[in-house]
Amino acid sequence: MSLTIRHALCTLAALLAAPAWAEPPAYRTQGQCDGLPAITSLQVAPEFCLALAASNLGRPRGVLALGPNHLLVTDMGNWNPGRGRLLELTREPGKPFKVTVLLKGLDRPHGLRKDAQGRVLLAETHRISQVELNPARLAPLIADLPAQGRHPLKSFVIDATGALLINVGSPSDHCEAFDGVDAGNDKGCPQTGGKAPWAAVWKYTPKNATAWEGQPLAWGLRNSVGLAIQPETGELWQAENSRDTLAGDQYDKGSPPDELNRVEAGKHYGWPHCTGNDVLDNSYGAGSCKDFTAPARLIPAHAAPLGMLFYGKGAPAKWQGSLVMTWHGYQPSGHRLMAWRFDDKKHHPVGEPLPLIEGWDAQKGKHPMGAPTDVDQDEQGRLWITEDRNGDLLLLMPRTGR
Repeated sequence: MSLTIRHALCTLAALLAAPAWAEPPAYRTQGQCDGLPAITSLQVAPEFCLALAASNLGRPRGVLALGPNHLLVTDMGNWNPGRGRLLELTREPGKPFKVTVLLKGLDRPHGLRKDAQGRVLLAETHRISQVELNPARLAPLIADLPAQGRHPLKSFVIDATGALLINVGSPSDHCEAFDGVDAGNDKGCPQTGGKAPWAAVWKYTPKNATAWEGQPLAWGLRNSVGLAIQPETGELWQAENSRDTLAGDQYDKGSPPDELNRVEAGKHYGWPHCTGNDVLDNSYGAGSCKDFTAPARLIPAHAAPLGMLFYGKGAPAKWQGSLVMTWHGYQPSGHRLMAWRFDDKKHHPVGEPLPLIEGWDAQKGKHPMGAPTDVDQDEQGRLWITEDRNGDLLLLMPRTGR
């Protein structure tokens, strides 16, 4: 065999064996976690090994583990409609992931969940659909969701009755006029409350095999991308992305705080009038933060919590039952993966959130700044994390014997 042919065959073999990234990864890696390149430069809780599972995924948002080496990821594309994709990631043990584009032309897809019947559900800005995989197609379930404004992305959870609890984010930051929606005045904020509020969690219940009925569950919730149901109590927990600016359109890196809320039907959680326990804006007629439901816990300002889950079977003992949260924000409070412990009796958060991954600031030659967006757990207790700033999927894998 000539050297030229041999070189060509070796090059082709290398290309065929290449992992999901087409260029050298931005993360410094050394060794492996479950056959994937281990990230060595981030601060990771000692019970875990962190790996770079796949790169060049566009702008990945939602992640759903269908099996140990079978995942779905939504690529939002960008903020323009019709640029999103649904990706399927598969691998054989010890080998890189293969990425397949299942669907194109989606409208800023985000949430992915599996219901009690095993159906995969996907959220675009304006609808929730069932995903049929072979061949890939969408069967819309809920349509005509509001898709305008600053917070059009939809996330959702499924309660024990099969109802969908869906985030309908506020069209503006603090009830100012935006994208054709009227501003509030000293009489109130028309963007939340009433019969069809934004800044709310909506509950959609199936009426029959083809129709769903929706009604607002709770409101005054600026952007509820982070939603999770506590498995023991069935309570809905929400991570609030609070206002960017304070009254008078002033930006402060340390205020207002983001929030962790226990969502109860019929309650108003404060937006845009009150943030945290006592950050009041009386521009829209509010007189006191006591008029609204207070958060269960405060999260640092601009942490931007997005993905959430209660860490179940397979978690290391220290982290079992914790609420795992992706903090997406670019301010120092953000770009980390956190876990909040819940007590065993009341099933409410205790203490302060603890880091699973931190030190995610950009460090040249080591790693880029992170922006974790969503997290899902597989049957083995491994956590899969999308990271949209760099287009990556990460694996946080429990170490054996811990």
